[in-house]
Amino acid sequence: MEDLHEGEVYDVAIVGAGLSALSLLRSGATALGRSVVVDYQEQAGGLLRYLLPAEGFGEAWELLQDFQPPQGVRLLLQTTAVGLLPASDAGRTHTLVVRRRQGTAHLRAHQVVIACGGLERPREHDAIPGTRPAGVMTPILALQLLARGYLPGRRALVYGASRYALATARRLAEAGMEVLTAAPAGDNGLQARLCGTLQEICGFPRLSAVRLLCDQQTVEVEVDTLVYAAGLLANTHWLKGSGLALTPAGTIAVDAGYRTNIPGIYAIGTVIRPELDHQSSVRMGKEVAALLPGGVL
Repeated sequence: MEDLHEGEVYDVAIVGAGLSALSLLRSGATALGRSVVVDYQEQAGGLLRYLLPAEGFGEAWELLQDFQPPQGVRLLLQTTAVGLLPASDAGRTHTLVVRRRQGTAHLRAHQVVIACGGLERPREHDAIPGTRPAGVMTPILALQLLARGYLPGRRALVYGASRYALATARRLAEAGMEVLTAAPAGDNGLQARLCGTLQEICGFPRLSAVRLLCDQQTVEVEVDTLVYAAGLLANTHWLKGSGLALTPAGTIAVDAGYRTNIPGIYAIGTVIRPELDHQSSVRMGKEVAALLPGGVL
């Protein structure tokens, strides 16, 4: 594992190595100078990499396939940002507190780009009634199980209205599972098989069925796996006490140039616009690359 060299001062520190960060790295090599990228995973690409390649995500797949860290950029994987200490005065450096297997360390940079993404929203966040059985998961767990050679179950319901949800359903079906799709009432633009509100989760210790309210009628669907793909939450819990302004929805507040309320700190990607499909992430990376000192529009 690469040494941190704590005494070094970077021009830019980037938190996260998902789509928006990789887009920034590809587009803004001349603007970044001496930079460091930290990500808690063992590979760059963010959580979406477990899904790719997939229909509707061609730009993301192209970015991941072609990605090479620009010269002068250090990529520190299995390194988790756990705190941010903004500069106390203009001209001073910001400090990222990071944790690795060896312990906690500090990275200093003149500018910070927060691109740490989001967390898939679990059924507990939305207070879905019912039991708490095995077999209820978000898409990333289902995809990670497939990547390791395991089937999450035999018969699954994938609940969500995003391209990401339907691509996950296709991946599960290709792996040999029987898969049904459902989307919230009034939000079925991608033509899931069922349309309704998830009312209840049934069964214990393993999921046995879910109940949906469809056109004022309760429909019980027998499944042993529920993939809950209802949305994304901005990953901002580690910024508590940093002074960084958040919106009422918990995302990082930025202006039109992706600047936060603290000079020298930017935010891009799903940490400011949580969406499972990552529709804006690549574009944001390109735009902030042009806005950094030395960037070119």
